[in-house]
Amino acid sequence: MNSPISSLFALWRRPRTVVLDLRPLQCGYAGKGIGRYTLETARRIAAAAQIELTQKRPRFKISSLVRAGRDNPLPEVPVLLTAPAWQRPWLWDQFVLPFLLLRHNIRIFHNFTAMGPLQEVSYPVLYAFRSIATLHDWHMFAPEASSIEIFYRNTVRIRVQKKRLPKLRRIVVDAEQIKVDSMLLGCVNADRLTVIPLGGDHFDSVEPESWNMENFVLSVGDTPHKNLSLVRDALAQLRAKFVHLNWVIVGKRQNIEARLAPLENGALPSWITVLENPSDGKLKACYQKALCLLFPSTREGFGIPVLEAMRLGCPVLSSDIEPLKSLHGYPPGLLPPTDARAWSNAIHKLLFFPDARKAAIDHGQSRAAEYTWDNTARALLKLYTA
Repeated sequence: MNSPISSLFALWRRPRTVVLDLRPLQCGYAGKGIGRYTLETARRIAAAAQIELTQKRPRFKISSLVRAGRDNPLPEVPVLLTAPAWQRPWLWDQFVLPFLLLRHNIRIFHNFTAMGPLQEVSYPVLYAFRSIATLHDWHMFAPEASSIEIFYRNTVRIRVQKKRLPKLRRIVVDAEQIKVDSMLLGCVNADRLTVIPLGGDHFDSVEPESWNMENFVLSVGDTPHKNLSLVRDALAQLRAKFVHLNWVIVGKRQNIEARLAPLENGALPSWITVLENPSDGKLKACYQKALCLLFPSTREGFGIPVLEAMRLGCPVLSSDIEPLKSLHGYPPGLLPPTDARAWSNAIHKLLFFPDARKAAIDHGQSRAAEYTWDNTARALLKLYTA
C-alpha cells in the first residue's frame, strides 16, 4: 500500500498536461496569419512533446481541444476535449470548459487567439489562472476601427474577456508594440506579458507551383487597414509615366473590389489579379517572382507577409509604423502610409536600379533568418514548464 508521502511524490513527478486550443484551424482563421501561427507552433510543440515522453521524467504532455463535427486539424496532437457545435460556442467556453479542465487537472490551457473576432474561439475566463493566451493585435479598439470591429468590441464576449485579461497566467504577444498596447488598452501588468515573435520558415520545404505572370508587384491582405487604395494610387502614378506594372492581390475579391472601387465603373482593371485562397506553393511562387511586396498597412499586429517575403528573397516596401519598423528594419523600404508619391518613387527605384533591389533582398534574407517557428515553439515551451 502506497504511503501518503510516496503518493505525493508520484503526483509531483507526474508530467503537467497542456491543452492546445486548435479550433482556430477549424474556422475562419484557417489559412490566415492566426491559423498559420496555430498550425506551425502546435506541430513543433507536439514534436517536442514526443521527445519529452521518452525521457525518464517528462515535464509535460500535450493534448488538444477541437470542435465536434469537423476533421481533426492536427492528428499528431491527441484530442482530450471536444467542444460541441453550439450556436453560441463562447457560452460553452465560459460555463462548461473551465470545469472540464479542472476535472482533468489541466495545468496549462493555451488559447492561440485571445479576443479574436470569431465567436468560435475564446479563452475560459474562470480558468484564467491556468491559462496562456496569445494576443495578436488590438485592431478592434483602434480609433479608426471599422464598423464590424466596433460591433465586436461591444459584444459581451469581448468585453468580458478584455476585463479578465489581467488575470491570465501569461499573455503572449507577437511584438513589443502589442505589449505596449496591452498595457495601455488592456491594463495588463508588464510581468504577465511575454513577447514571442512568429516564424517565417514555413515555406522552406514547399515546392513552388508554376506562375507565369511577369512584371508585377504583390500585396497580401484585403482588410481596410491594409490600405490597398494607396497602392492603387502609387501604381496609377507610375502608369501615367508609362511604367506599366501588374498588381497581384491575395485576398477575397469582394473585399478587394470594395476597397478599390470606383475603378473602371466599379470593376477591377485587367492589370489587377486577385488570388483567393492560394496554395502555399502558389504563394511562394508569387513571392519569388514579384518585383516587391507592397505592405502599406495603417496598423499591424506583426506583419507575417513581410517576414515571408524577406525570407523568400522578395524586396519589401512597408509602412514606417510599429511593429513593421522593427520587423523590417530597412530604412529605404519604410515609407509613410499616406504618401502615394513616395511609394511610387520607391517602386520605380526597385524596378530600374538593380543594386537597390539586391541590397533590399540581401537585407531581408539576413533579417528573416532569425525568425523560425522552432524558436517560437521553444519560447512557448519555456512558459509551459516554468
